[in-house]
Amino acid sequence: MKRRLLLITTCCIALFAHGQAEMSAFTSTGRAVSTTFAEDYQTVGINPANLGWKWRHEKKHVAIGLLEGSYSVHSDAITRTDIRERLINSDFTFTESEKESAGRQFADAGAIANVDLMLFGAAVATEKAGGFAFQMRDRMQVSSRFGPLTAELAFIGFRSDYFNLLVLVTGDTISNYENMSPDSIALIALGIATQPQLLSTVLDGSHLRASWYREFGFSYGRHLVRNDDLELDFGIGLKYLLGIGIVDISSKDGKATGFTAITPTLGIDIESGERVDDAPSIGGSIASPKPAGTGVGVDLGMAMIIGKKWKLGASVCNLGSITWTGDVYTAGDGSLIDLATNGLENYNIINGLEDFVTNTGFLKWESGMRTKRPLPSTARFGIGLLAGKSIEAGAEVVVPLNQEPGNLESAAFGIGGDFRPVPWVQLSTGISTGGGYALKVPVGITFIVGGGTWEAGFASRDVVTFFAQSNPTLSLSMGFLRFRF
Repeated sequence: MKRRLLLITTCCIALFAHGQAEMSAFTSTGRAVSTTFAEDYQTVGINPANLGWKWRHEKKHVAIGLLEGSYSVHSDAITRTDIRERLINSDFTFTESEKESAGRQFADAGAIANVDLMLFGAAVATEKAGGFAFQMRDRMQVSSRFGPLTAELAFIGFRSDYFNLLVLVTGDTISNYENMSPDSIALIALGIATQPQLLSTVLDGSHLRASWYREFGFSYGRHLVRNDDLELDFGIGLKYLLGIGIVDISSKDGKATGFTAITPTLGIDIESGERVDDAPSIGGSIASPKPAGTGVGVDLGMAMIIGKKWKLGASVCNLGSITWTGDVYTAGDGSLIDLATNGLENYNIINGLEDFVTNTGFLKWESGMRTKRPLPSTARFGIGLLAGKSIEAGAEVVVPLNQEPGNLESAAFGIGGDFRPVPWVQLSTGISTGGGYALKVPVGITFIVGGGTWEAGFASRDVVTFFAQSNPTLSLSMGFLRFRF
């Protein structure tokens, strides 16, 4: 069925997963700041003007990186204990009272997940011509938020007061009532609303956004002025994007919008929602997917170094659009008349959306449709301070320029820095907030071998998660194949 396609689309994106400010740059994750720190190929998508700078390891002129990546999952609806005992535990199932409690927890709350994987990056620095960089990466993001009625329906299903009639497996129809026993609930087959509401009303205050892009980015930066007092650099980045999948469903103030498209490489039959027998494997699809859309983006940046001590940076990234083609869904607005589920059995939220989001025709399939949408554009501003060779600090703000899937939910702020007690170790920490996340304290460690010839390290976006209960963020950023020559 058509609703199953939406579910599979979202799950495919989520399983290989709101954007993060530093993306896949593992050396930046632990400090929460990257605008005035990123160099070589890690500048792609952050600030191409930084390619005009002399690298910290001045004797190195070529940088290559493989398989740098990061992921994070955050929710303002559950606790750290919930993650450990209920989310990670695949055997966990809700009791009836726990379902009601979860529905209250997720009212006006939700979850964010992202995966950024840099498959390959390379950069070359020259004294006269400037710096050049290339990067190929996959970016996957999922963001969800539940309005009060949506959360109630998701977790308790046909037991919600929204449905005043209940159809039993015997064929009898009874009125819905409170404090129903588990044995009585087991006999219910369907909930019916005799005064149904439009899905735009049912879903009010809710959204589900997901995206999966593969980017091929080339950036160039060069200094225009360079002396002991001032260095001024400008940069530009061009990128070609393959759109693998997108989901954008939301309802606010009684107005619902919806759009989704998915790569045909996954082999999903549009009308049945099933995978065809001769479809390529999921692994092969990730390696070389056929895009559901293509687009072009531009990054523009400016950077300054004042007195070889202060750094300033500003950039706008992902200016452009992507055109989705082929089999897509767009929004209608049917009524939610009935529901055949007792709600979620655990925190597998994506699966629970299937039964009440699209089974009344909210999304209508149109074959061969072309839809042009903006890329998730951002603007960023940063300031940094070089305090000798061992300490560097900075602050930044990253502002979303639209609400396209994959963008930050709101402006993100960060302050942090690096400390190198010895030449071969870099310790990073900072504080960040915004972007749809609560206050976080990231930490990271990078090992430097051969004067910068090889770097490896890992970082977490929030060490507080290990000690506090609310607003947990599970994350890991790492890279072990970063080389300079």
